[in-house]
Amino acid sequence: MTRRFKRKNKRSKSFRAGLIEQYKFRERVEKEEKARKYVLNLSNHELNNEEVLLLSKGLKFIPTPKTKNAKNQIMLSFNEFARKLRCKYHFGGQEKTNNLHPFRIKSGFEPDRGCENLEKYIELTKLELSSIQMRQTHDNLSLRERHAIKQLKSLKDVVIKKADKSNTIVILDKEMYKREGEKMLNSPHYEEVEQPNLHEIDNAIMKIIGEMKMNSMFDKETIKYLTSGQTYRVGRLYLLPKIHKLNEQLITNVRHGACNELPIMPPGRPIISQIGTPAERIGHYCDYFLVPIVRMQNTYIKDTSDFINKIESLKLNPDCLLITYDVTSMYTNMTFDELLNAVGRSYNEHTLQSQLELNCPTKQNMLDLLKIILENNYFEFNGKHYRQRIGAAMGAVPSPEICDIRMYEITNAMMSQFQYREKIAFHGRYRDDGFIIYNGTLQEANHLFEIGNAIHDLLKFTYEISETEMTFLDTTVFKGNRFSTQNVLDIKTHMKKTNNFQYLHRESAHPTSVFKGFIKGECYRLLRNTSDNSVLDSALQSFNDKLMLRGYCETETIPIIQEVKHKNRKDLLKPKSAKQRKEKHILVTKFDPRIKGIKKRLMKNWKLISEDSLLKTIFQSAPMIAYKKHQNLGDILTSSIVYQ
Repeated sequence: MTRRFKRKNKRSKSFRAGLIEQYKFRERVEKEEKARKYVLNLSNHELNNEEVLLLSKGLKFIPTPKTKNAKNQIMLSFNEFARKLRCKYHFGGQEKTNNLHPFRIKSGFEPDRGCENLEKYIELTKLELSSIQMRQTHDNLSLRERHAIKQLKSLKDVVIKKADKSNTIVILDKEMYKREGEKMLNSPHYEEVEQPNLHEIDNAIMKIIGEMKMNSMFDKETIKYLTSGQTYRVGRLYLLPKIHKLNEQLITNVRHGACNELPIMPPGRPIISQIGTPAERIGHYCDYFLVPIVRMQNTYIKDTSDFINKIESLKLNPDCLLITYDVTSMYTNMTFDELLNAVGRSYNEHTLQSQLELNCPTKQNMLDLLKIILENNYFEFNGKHYRQRIGAAMGAVPSPEICDIRMYEITNAMMSQFQYREKIAFHGRYRDDGFIIYNGTLQEANHLFEIGNAIHDLLKFTYEISETEMTFLDTTVFKGNRFSTQNVLDIKTHMKKTNNFQYLHRESAHPTSVFKGFIKGECYRLLRNTSDNSVLDSALQSFNDKLMLRGYCETETIPIIQEVKHKNRKDLLKPKSAKQRKEKHILVTKFDPRIKGIKKRLMKNWKLISEDSLLKTIFQSAPMIAYKKHQNLGDILTSSIVYQ
């Protein structure tokens, strides 16, 4: 009897174990199937399941950092925090905190030791932090996924990139990627050159800066920013694959392993990174003075909130046409001379000076600096050096403003030649995208763009016209219930077809505040962009469902969503006023999920400062913590350089 029972018990245990294994297998298969929608492999390299699961977490996913040096990082961060406290004490809290200088750089100034209570706080807090315990936490990647990182890094024949206009991660054949880049560089817009002399470019910039300095055009902070020693490099060209240009059926076949056309290289969007180049800082300086010129344009749209406010203020004709237009390759289809001439016509230092705190450069100084930036746009690709001959580089800091100024002239010329311009109820433009509400006929609207396409040899307008609905920025504007009763257009959030909703994965090694902030920010966007509450409820539910697919749980998402629902939409659409900057004392360190209680240790002895008659007047707020990120998958697996 006992033997039969034991034999039966063993069989039942074996049966249960088999069921568990089957369940785990089905769960893993489903997980891998869902993961494939976030990754598009257009190369001949066959990704294994672990590589797909890893990439599906997204390029912003941060693996759990290594334990080594975690406590040392905190102590180094606290030393910098202590230096800032001593600086604050040294200057008696008299530094300007309301408006930071736009070109401020870290001074690295080491003040003398502070008063007794300040030094006592620093020493005691240092002891508290040095005794902090590392708690046990699970690795957010499996051993197989850790191995997948090494495998993907070792691949020499593929390039990993984020898709253009999408978060999809694309695996490309390296040779085809190179050929696509070289094909683009063989156009009249670019020319191959010898390795550029960066010191000559820097000397040309410094010569102009020296002349401006002699004319007292700079304050101390600005001249320090522009002339502090740097190590320069040439720019780097990389391509973002335009997978939205591929046939949808082809993409489906690729994802299901039913495509026989691999490898495939979609068209690429060229981006030239100017980080670390001689023109980077002077580009920031010029951009500071060009932004106000763009903001003064009567068609200027700052952002989605600005667009919605303008649209919702209009009472419209029931038969009006909704029109959007796009300027093809705006950045790369304008000559240097026309860009500089446009800036010259719009630049008035006397008008600008009334809006800005810093001394405005003269028109000639501005044009000379922009000329150097445009004409010395050198970059490397596949071991060769090139220079852009036409247009402004996408990636250069002042390029959007320079092109925007010229584009404003072109659209104004188009409107001045249009005989029915009085029928235009609204015209707004954000960079190379425009939105028009027109009270005329379809034929008249078509004629407007015939005029536009005849103005410039290289720039061409593409456009769409609808009587009912149109997409602009991240909104869909349409004639709905509100329009039928109030003649005010309805608005809802637009989701691009290419959007695969690859939100930040919940298991990423980010602080909890980042996840909460991201959820709240997206909910605010949906509320701001939606004029109908019933549409909003559906959008928020859809957002919540997609968060579940990225590892979130409803116990953290639902309270935030409910909180946002009770917000007033009008408050979110109000233009943000310049807030008075509050004094803050911030410990900046890298986030580690194994370390908890840093804020508690910072505050334990803060009473030494808050109860000191002098220190409490200098340090009027409690210390805070801000986290820097560790390397994410994008930092580890992608590069702007194409290695041989």
